[in-house]
Amino acid sequence: MSADKQKDKLARRDFLRNAGVGAAAAVAATAIVPAGVEAAPENAETRKKQRYKETDHVKRYYETNRL
Repeated sequence: MSADKQKDKLARRDFLRNAGVGAAAAVAATAIVPAGVEAAPENAETRKKQRYKETDHVKRYYETNRL
């Protein structure tokens, strides 16, 4: 095997190894939750507030997807 082919093969292996390590690091970073971060408590006003609105856009989506 020539030196160029050997070098290319090693470069591909290094790339794939580094991509795997990078993906694992990204997953680990998203799994870590900063200490002291909590959801805001829900009070009566926020419970009454309408969150979902069935607008024309949403109705068209339902019609298109037959939901």
